Amino acid sequence: MLRLSRGRGPRPVVGIGDDAAVLASGAKSRTLVTTDFLTEGVHFLRTKTPPRLLGRKAMAVNLSDIAAMGGVPLSAVVSVGLPRATTWAWARGLAEGIAAMARRHRVTIVGGDTCLAERLFVSVTLLGAVEIGGEVRRSGARAGDRLYVTGRLGASAAGLALLKNPRAARRRFAGRGRSVAAHPWLVAARRALQAHRDPQPRVLFGRALGMTGIAGAMIDLSDGIAKDLPRLCAASKTGAVVSASAIPVDPAAARLLGDRRALEAALAGGEDYELLFAARPEHEPLLARLAARLKQDVACIGAVVPRAQGIRLLGRDGRYRPLPRPAFEHFA
Repeated sequence: MLRLSRGRGPRPVVGIGDDAAVLASGAKSRTLVTTDFLTEGVHFLRTKTPPRLLGRKAMAVNLSDIAAMGGVPLSAVVSVGLPRATTWAWARGLAEGIAAMARRHRVTIVGGDTCLAERLFVSVTLLGAVEIGGEVRRSGARAGDRLYVTGRLGASAAGLALLKNPRAARRRFAGRGRSVAAHPWLVAARRALQAHRDPQPRVLFGRALGMTGIAGAMIDLSDGIAKDLPRLCAASKTGAVVSASAIPVDPAAARLLGDRRALEAALAGGEDYELLFAARPEHEPLLARLAARLKQDVACIGAVVPRAQGIRLLGRDGRYRPLPRPAFEHFA
């Protein structure tokens, strides 16, 4: 295992292995630090991603990490590598997207760097804050907790499928007639593309879950339930049971992919950037009131169980099976 050096900086309260590092930095609060790196051809298709939306997403994926810790985002540094052929208009659009998402969440961009690169990349490092002892870690789940997710899942994976195979999408939509703008298939396609290109991090709701103490453990769904739930369980030393019939599958994914593939996308597609969290059963009334007040959809999808029971999916046929394999693995 690679060992990283430790210097004389602020003492890490939470280091590698959570959504953000937590540093001891003051008498009343702690500093949150997270970073994400988006690379052309790995995380996005440049020719099919408008620069403004790419900029928004680069900031949003980091905001989602701060949300999962129950923190407040504060400031960011941004580094961008641009190929020689990049136009000024394209670069400006990227910068405007980064700045727009930052302004929306009151994040100040305090620095960064640019360089020439063979492939386009965008790297954001985001700093946040949380009260001492107020961070929500992955390690706080206990057997008997209920598992919840925000929003709906699978639309981002459906949008990526459209971008990767546009010919199949055009064939499926061929011959729909002139009144295409309101056609359900086209509406679903627009929704899926928006979900993939322009995710909305649950910063306010994540902060509320942390401040109220509802969430005992939390993680953002950047890689999907199939990969992120095992991470939460490993940190908490627990198992979990998830009910397939309780997964909030996005209707757009169901229309575009069909019910079976949409459920797989919701479980393993990734890039939904919703929140997965564990909470005690007695917190359910408070959670319901909070969700209603903040107008946030929340679904109970299962329960935390003892570690010996493993992590299982209860299918719609009443049979237990393992979670599906994640759709994407770095270095696989």
